[in-house]
Amino acid sequence: MLRILALLALLAGAAAADPFRIIVTDLETPLVPNAVLNLAAQEGYFDRAGVEVELVHVRQTPMAVAALQAGQGEMANISVEALLSLHAEGANDIVAVHSSDKALPFVIAARKGVTLGAMAGTRFGIGQPGSLDQTLSSAVLGAHGVSLGALVQVPLGQPAVRGQALMAGRIDATTLSIGSYLSLPDRDGLELLVGVEDYFRAAAVVSKVDVVARATLAGRAQDLDRVLEALTLAARDYAGDPALWVAAMERARPDVAPATLTELAGYYRASWTVNGGLQRDELLHAQTWYSHGMERNTRWIVDPARWMDFTPMDRVLARIGVSDLGDPVSR
Repeated sequence: MLRILALLALLAGAAAADPFRIIVTDLETPLVPNAVLNLAAQEGYFDRAGVEVELVHVRQTPMAVAALQAGQGEMANISVEALLSLHAEGANDIVAVHSSDKALPFVIAARKGVTLGAMAGTRFGIGQPGSLDQTLSSAVLGAHGVSLGALVQVPLGQPAVRGQALMAGRIDATTLSIGSYLSLPDRDGLELLVGVEDYFRAAAVVSKVDVVARATLAGRAQDLDRVLEALTLAARDYAGDPALWVAAMERARPDVAPATLTELAGYYRASWTVNGGLQRDELLHAQTWYSHGMERNTRWIVDPARWMDFTPMDRVLARIGVSDLGDPVSR
C-alpha cells in the first residue's frame, strides 16, 4: 500500500512539473510589444515567478487556434476576431485572460509608384486567409476607398517573408509591423502608403489576446497566475525604462540594428500592457468593431462573459498592485 501511495505521489509530482506551454505566432522574437512573450522567457521573468514555460512556435493565428484545440499548449496568442469566431461557432471553452500587445503597430508598405488611388489589380501580400493582417488590412484599405477584394491577394506567411517579397518585387504592397518595415535591409524602392498613426485610426481596436481553455483555468490556476505576473512585471519594466527592452531585443535579435530598436522603443513606450491588457471597455469596443466589419448577422453576437475572464488577472493585480504607467483598468 505504501508503495502504491509513493507511486501516486511521484506521478502527481511529475504532472505538476509539466511546463506551461504558450503558443506564439512568430517563428522568432517579433519587433513589436508582443515580444514580451519571448523576452519573459529569455530574460528570466518566468523563472523568477516560479513557473517553467515552453514556447510553442507556429505560423499565424489559425494554426495557433488549431494547436490550442489539439492540446499542444495551455495558452495561445491569437486574434480577437478568431476568438469571437470560435464562440460564434459554439466553441465556448476558450477565453481571453490577458493581452501582451493590444494593438499591433502596423503599416502598409508598397513599391514606389504604387498609390492608394490606383491599387486595383495590384498584388497584395497577406499572411494567409483568415490571418489578422488580412482582417485589419481589409478595414484600413476600405477606410481609404480601396477594396481588398479588388486586389490579387498573395498568401506568403510571416512578415519577414512578406517584406522580402516586397523588396524583390514579387508583390506590390503588404501590411507589416513598423518593426518589420524598419528592419528591412533595403527600403530604397519602398514607401509607406499608410503609417502607424493612420493605420491605427482606421482600426483602433484590440487585435490580439492571450487565451486559455477553461480546463486550464481550473487545473493550472497557480501556474497561469505566475505566467501573467511575469508578463506584467516584464511589461512594467519595459514601460518604465525602454532601454531595458532595447538591450533584451539586442540579445534576441542581433540581426537588427540597435538604432532601429531604439527608434521602435519610442513608438512602443505607451503600448505596454502594464495591467494585463485585458480591459472590458476596450474589449467591448473590439467586439462591436469586428461585428460591423465582418458578417452582419447574429452569429457574431457573443455574450462577453463567455469569451473573457478577468479573474486570473485580477488575482495578479491584487498581489502586485495596479500600475499608473498606462493600460487603465476597466471592469
